[in-house]
This record gives sequence, structure tokens and C-alpha cells, in this order.
Amino acid sequence: MSEAIRILVWAKGARRRIALLDEGKLAEFYLEERDDTSLVNAVILGRVERVVPGMHAAFVQLGQSLNGYLPLSEKEDFQRSGEDKPLSAGAELIVQVKKDARDQKGAFLTRDISLPGQYLILMPLNRYVGVSKRVADDDERAALMALGHELSGNAYGLVMRSAALPARPDALVQERDSLLALWTAIRERAVYAKAPAVLQRDLSVLSALVRDYAPRYEITITCNDAVNRMPSPPTGLLWEQVGEPEMEALWKSSRVAAQLQEALGRRVELRNGGSLVIDEREALTTVDVNSGKFIPAASDDLPLKLNLAACPEIARQLRLREASGIVLIDFIDMKNDEQRAQVALRMKEELSRERDKTVVHGFTSLGLLEMTRKRAGASLRERIARPCETCGGTGYRLERESVT
Repeated sequence: MSEAIRILVWAKGARRRIALLDEGKLAEFYLEERDDTSLVNAVILGRVERVVPGMHAAFVQLGQSLNGYLPLSEKEDFQRSGEDKPLSAGAELIVQVKKDARDQKGAFLTRDISLPGQYLILMPLNRYVGVSKRVADDDERAALMALGHELSGNAYGLVMRSAALPARPDALVQERDSLLALWTAIRERAVYAKAPAVLQRDLSVLSALVRDYAPRYEITITCNDAVNRMPSPPTGLLWEQVGEPEMEALWKSSRVAAQLQEALGRRVELRNGGSLVIDEREALTTVDVNSGKFIPAASDDLPLKLNLAACPEIARQLRLREASGIVLIDFIDMKNDEQRAQVALRMKEELSRERDKTVVHGFTSLGLLEMTRKRAGASLRERIARPCETCGGTGYRLERESVT
């Protein structure tokens, strides 16, 4: 039987608050505005502002105040445009936004377009066929790889998602055809559009959550009356519509605001008496695991047990905070590499519950577990909080209108 998650959607005015509860705890939180400016995963017809050979990059007009940054490989340095001419200022090209603009840095772009579905990811401009890293079994990977090559016919790239494993073959073919039709429509829009222009935006937050989690989880969506029902919900999705008082009570009983406030702080208490100290910087997040009152005494296995018990909360905090870049975790000292391997494996298992891609690289020579997490949009702190005026900016306060 699939595991279950619950998504609370509370709409007030022009803003929707979306809280994803995994095993009863807040795991993801989103704010969606009617005039949302995020362009993550959007496909855009851009115009090259300038090409910088020394940086192997181009700066592309997107219709924003900051130009997007498009890296160019040395091999294709000045990559070819549609007319097979060197890429130069004024050229129009289709790009996709991988990261939003932030901190005076323009959006990060790619020309390798990817269009995700529930079972497949279509990459119309290359011929790479791959399988999601979530599929660990060698036989299952081989079967999906063979199916991917069959579906692509060496005409375009495909990544087979883990949800493709139990899917019917006709469902995979149908989704492939749907994604190909979407790409055709995008290219047709580009012919008539005036650059810069958005050709295709990503799904709404709620639709994207359902697309990514429905194959692995039983989903219950509970929303207030201001939210319109999804037109074509997947099989197995339970939709609950409640009034404003019921939604407010559910929001409070689920401790959404309290858990968000905790996620803005450095210290997180663990149920076993230990704690986590989490420090977030732009490109580095550090997590320190403390034993608290459980000081290692008689058992050599006690540090291992405490570290294993901390893994679920570490994974949840990284997921909720949307930490990105390099992550270093300082676990309680363990006696050997076998125990460290157990902890690394547990972290991988816990991190597999989320959508974002996290790579666990292993323990460093200093005994820190090193991971990297992809960044797309703003972190939780950037979206829902402001620096505390009292402490001079070292702490953060929830913006009340963001969460209630």
C-alpha cells in the first residue's frame, strides 16, 4: 500500500498557502500569488544581450530587470542558433530557467529543455536516455532503460521516472505523445512571439505536487471554499472542501505556523533529548547533531543509535527550509566506517521522500557527511520571513500574513 501525505491549501485574497504534511509533520510549505514572478522551469524565447568568450557564457534578455546567465560549453562555445550561425548579440533562442534571479544575480538558464510528466521527462533537444536514481534495483533499471530507448526511438531524450515502473505501457506512450505535442506547441509559439517572451510556464504549485507525488503516495488535499477543485485529479486522490473556520482550526491543529517558526531558527529539539543546530548560508548549510542529556556512557552503539534517530528530522528540516548548495552534517562521533556507512544509508533513505535532488557524497576525512542539494527558487527563509530588527539581522521573524 502507498504511503499517505496530506496537502492543506488555504486561499485568502490573492494568496494561497500550501502546506504538505508527511507523516503528520510539515515537510514543505509554499506561497502562491496571483502575480507570482517565479520563472523556474519556464520556457522562454530570449534575446542574447552579449556573449562573453572568456566566461564561456551569454547573457540573455528575459523581460526582467536582470539578464539571465546562460553557460556555454567550450566544445560548443558560441553555440549555434537555428540558422547555424555563431551565437551573437541580438540572436533569439529558446531557453529554460533552472534557477530564479536572486541577490543581483540573473536567472540561471539552459538550452537543454526538459518537460516533466508524471512518468517521463522529455528532453527534446538531445538523445540521452536515462533512469531516475530513485530506482535502485539493477533489473528494474535495465528494464526501464530498454523501455526508454524503445519510446524515444533515438529521436529525443527521455528520463524514466520511478513512477514508470508500475505504469501501463499505454499510459507511458500517451504521456510521451502529450509531452511531444507540448514541445511542438512551444516551438510554434516561438515563431510568432516577440522576444523576450514566456512560451510555457511550469504547473501551479499544487498541480506540480500532485504530479510528482501521486505515483508514490496516497494524497489527501484539504482546502477552503476559495480553492477551485482540480479539473482532472488522478485516481486515488481524495479532495476535501471545508469552510473557513474548519480550515483555520486544521491549520492550527497541524501546527503549521509553529513548525515554520522553528524552521527559521538555528536550534531544533529532537524527541530523544538531543538537538540539531542548523546554520544556513547562501551556498553552505551546516548541521551539528548534539546528544543533549544522552551522553555516551556504557554502549559503543549509543552514538550510532542517536545519529540514526536524528536522520529523519535532519532530512525534514533540509526539505522544509529548502536548503541548497553544500550541506555538511557533523554527527556524533562513531567508532568505525561500518557505522558511518549505516548513517549515510539512512540519510539517503530519508531524503528519498522529497522531490528535490540531493546527492549524498559520503563522509569527508574530517568525519563530516557531505551532501549537495539543487536550488531552484528562494529558500523558505527568503519567502516567508524578514530579518529581526531587535537582534540586528541575525534572527528572522515570520511575516504573519504569509502563514495565517
